[in-house]
Amino acid sequence: MRKATLIFIIIVIIGAIGYRFYTPSTDSRQHAQQQALAQFAALPGYRLLKQQEPQLWQEVSESFMHSLAAEHSQQQAIGEVRGQLTELVNLRIVKADDRAVTGYIAVAVQEMQALNKISAESCYRFLYPQVSGGVNIGELLSPQMNQVDEEALEQLFLHSQDGDRPRDIAAAHNALNDVVKRLYPQWGNELQQLNQPEDLATDHQKLCVMSIDLYRTILTLPQPKAANLIRQMVVG
Repeated sequence: MRKATLIFIIIVIIGAIGYRFYTPSTDSRQHAQQQALAQFAALPGYRLLKQQEPQLWQEVSESFMHSLAAEHSQQQAIGEVRGQLTELVNLRIVKADDRAVTGYIAVAVQEMQALNKISAESCYRFLYPQVSGGVNIGELLSPQMNQVDEEALEQLFLHSQDGDRPRDIAAAHNALNDVVKRLYPQWGNELQQLNQPEDLATDHQKLCVMSIDLYRTILTLPQPKAANLIRQMVVG
């Protein structure tokens, strides 16, 4: 009986020691994750997302926490949830003012250029996430570039809280024709690939460079014309 009691006491002591070691470790990890979530919620763009789109924020923040629980870095986690904003970004482009629209696209062009230097496939996946599954810019791009991306989101969300902006469809078509005329001497009929990104025969390297040229050329238009064309391209 004494032996059984002794064994029981030893088990209780070991269990208590294990609890003391385990609990602080778990608490520390949870505290670190909560700190990371608070930092995430304060980032440009995401702080407005939390205010303006609480339901989407809930989904994004849950994904962020799952990523941290999988021991991904904070920057990786931010990059992983960035793709969840694609649909909202398109909706907001249609509502945002000219400066916010062109500013956002200008940053996207910088990201395309940076990704293309890494690989054509990274650029392609960034451009066509619906075809290729997207890319984690938190992993691939510099912290500075990610910060610029967040600031562009902030401006887009800040200046897109009302209804859709009026679109001049005829003016958009005229502007697009002008852009195509400028691009045609270099690319010719290869420009048709921009309408078929899912085609297996598409050259991803050329498609990426053409897309960069396309958006850079659009951004040379007067800002109202450029923004009107971009909105029409998003709507389709």
